[in-house]
Amino acid sequence: MKIDLKSFAPLMLLLLLFSFSSCSKADPRFEQALGTICYVDLYNQGTEAIYDEIFARIDQLNTEFSLNKAESDLFNINHFASHEKVFVGNDVFKVLETAQKIAALTDGAFDVSIEPLVSLWHVNSPSPHVASQSEIDDLLPLVDYKNIELNPEEKSVRLLKPGMQLDFGGIAKGYVADEVAKICKKHKIRRAVIDLGGNVYVYGKKAKNALWNVGVKNPEFPDVSAPLLKISIPQMAVVTSGMYERFFEEGEKRYHHILSPKDGYPIENELASVTVISENSMLADALTTAFFVLGKQASLALMPRIEQNFRDDFYVIFIEKNRTVSFSPNFPFEYKILYENWSSL
Repeated sequence: MKIDLKSFAPLMLLLLLFSFSSCSKADPRFEQALGTICYVDLYNQGTEAIYDEIFARIDQLNTEFSLNKAESDLFNINHFASHEKVFVGNDVFKVLETAQKIAALTDGAFDVSIEPLVSLWHVNSPSPHVASQSEIDDLLPLVDYKNIELNPEEKSVRLLKPGMQLDFGGIAKGYVADEVAKICKKHKIRRAVIDLGGNVYVYGKKAKNALWNVGVKNPEFPDVSAPLLKISIPQMAVVTSGMYERFFEEGEKRYHHILSPKDGYPIENELASVTVISENSMLADALTTAFFVLGKQASLALMPRIEQNFRDDFYVIFIEKNRTVSFSPNFPFEYKILYENWSSL
């Protein structure tokens, strides 16, 4: 069995293609959290006190969203909410409310109750497992966002079937990036880069009001520093989900980490990756998973419905296995494809 886990990409292979200004800057800071390397650069306004505040907030959320720490709200939901109400903090409840809204709008293509299947396949571990049909059939009844019951008044959670469990892996980093951006705003930071391993938030304005240059990886060569695509954007989050991020191989078949809530298997369709761009990083994070599960045409058909229900604009890049890059109809940003054997629609 050959295993190739992509959880800890080197910083030199991050998505960004920065054109740094000539102004001096403080040293950026990074640490391991959320299953990845969290990197924040506040440029010349990066004091130790602000970095401390940012990474204390990241550490707090890392604990609250943990599947394994007994003090986490998510741990308590997974172990007790099928028997009794579990009362949670604001952060977990906000994430759950957004997750449920997106699940309803995408007919369950994004579903945080997928944790039993995630644990079955174990793609993100050193010992992944090719699930059998009977194993999947046993767990599929537990995967249904409609069996998550939220009470906004008391911020409580119930899971209506014994054995249900939740996983925030498709939405947590987006929420964390939004929270870091709030701290930047509070301290009047002029410009910042927040990179949470595939979730990039370029905050504020570059020198002389120049746009940020952000790269999207080539799914065929994700560890190569040269990206497939370069886009020029203002303050936005850029979030990508792809079949190359975390996977394992057994025999001659590759099994990646994006599972279908409908049949329990890794998604197989025309897509190699999906990138969503929005000022709402949590929305972008969840939509990358939903759109990857749905495929391009179904995603494009759903976009107007989702846009009507969220006040935040979002834009989508679909990278297909046939070396085609396509964009949502409202895509407003300049871009450049950096590989000659790729085309765009």
